[in-house]
Amino acid sequence: MNRIRKIVFGIACILVAGSADFAVAQKIGGTAPSSLKNIEDSLKKEVGYLTSSAMKGRGAGSDGEKLVAKHIYDFMQSIGGMMLSPDTGDDFGIANPVTGDTLYSRNIVGIIPGYDPNLKGEFILLGTQMDGPGYESLTVNGVKQERILPGAYSNASGTAALMQVARMVAENKFMFRRSVIFAFFGAGGFSQAGSWYFLNRSFADKDKIRFMVDVNSIGRDSGPNTFQAFIGLPDKDILKDIFTVAERPFSLSVKIAEEEPLPADYRNFHSEDIPFTLFTTGNSPIRGTIHDTPQMLDYVQLSQAVEFIYSYALTLAGKDSFEKTETSETDDSSDRVYSQLEVDRRASFLKGDERTFLKDWVYHYVKYPDSAIASHTEGTEVAEFVVDKNGKVKDIRITGSLSDDIDKEVIKVLKASPKWTPAQLNGRNVPVKISIAIEFKLAQGTKVGFNR
Repeated sequence: MNRIRKIVFGIACILVAGSADFAVAQKIGGTAPSSLKNIEDSLKKEVGYLTSSAMKGRGAGSDGEKLVAKHIYDFMQSIGGMMLSPDTGDDFGIANPVTGDTLYSRNIVGIIPGYDPNLKGEFILLGTQMDGPGYESLTVNGVKQERILPGAYSNASGTAALMQVARMVAENKFMFRRSVIFAFFGAGGFSQAGSWYFLNRSFADKDKIRFMVDVNSIGRDSGPNTFQAFIGLPDKDILKDIFTVAERPFSLSVKIAEEEPLPADYRNFHSEDIPFTLFTTGNSPIRGTIHDTPQMLDYVQLSQAVEFIYSYALTLAGKDSFEKTETSETDDSSDRVYSQLEVDRRASFLKGDERTFLKDWVYHYVKYPDSAIASHTEGTEVAEFVVDKNGKVKDIRITGSLSDDIDKEVIKVLKASPKWTPAQLNGRNVPVKISIAIEFKLAQGTKVGFNR
């Protein structure tokens, strides 16, 4: 405990240093986040390691958990993280409720310092549970056996995802005003003991943690398991930040969970009045069982979730303040334009969503301009517009342009759109802003037309 406090105070001195490196980084440009394919490959590799037989399910206090802790420590060091824990982890003891013995688990904590001299002493904490379900002891035909519970979904998925987010933050640290703490907590299966220990025994500056992002059981895309965010009680500021990320073109869609999807480390931060968001794809009957293998994960969705969480962390780290804004009567005025995620009933086109609008209207009527064909202009055009309370499309704006002629063609088709079914909030029609991405790709072997 004393060791961690000394390290934290030492870092506090470093964090008030100047930001000359940022000015240089601005001039030369930053490192772009890794491609989704690279992220996907890295996730598969990490989940494979975390669920390997050598880990024996990564049970809290086990040799497997120790191996995982050292692996994460080495990774965080390799990307330039400033470590707040030793390579064996910041260990703590808890009573094993089954045997009564003391079980020793551990946390791995590192930090990527921010660049802003006025905000780098504040922290955005991204955390996850690194221990797994362990193994079961069985007796089969009089012979004692061990049955390993791989724990891919619980919670190798969250651990691997957070490692990739850490890599991306390190690659782009000159973009982060606040410092970002990455915490891999042990003993999550014991009432989130690792995060409790971090907040109450080892970390001296919890009052400087402005926000906590929890990542747990993620990358399962089937049935009710959709990418979702849980924030506890409704908070307009938190929702606004989530929607800011969700509305970007190509962003993974996110559902706001009204009830707790599963217990996780955010609970301890919530008890300290630290605002939080839990990202998960929910519970599953095979979570923590022998069937919880790497094959059950959707790595495309998991890599998209990594991109989403990275962008969310960047949004949080760049906020001017975390002071709550006062709610005013103008919040629900007729002049306000909502996002599709804020309303009770989304605006719809022919009883479908934006994809229906693209398929049945935009792609049906938009033409590939001759000038764009002649210049072999291809790519993705991004446009946004408002569907007002009467269902009319208006306020069209091109936010990602391929050419002037393509802009004009897209605007013409959007202006001619039939009326939508307007969005509703609290039983009344409200305007919403919508963003769509239109792909322009020349068909192979032809001079006109484009693939859709």
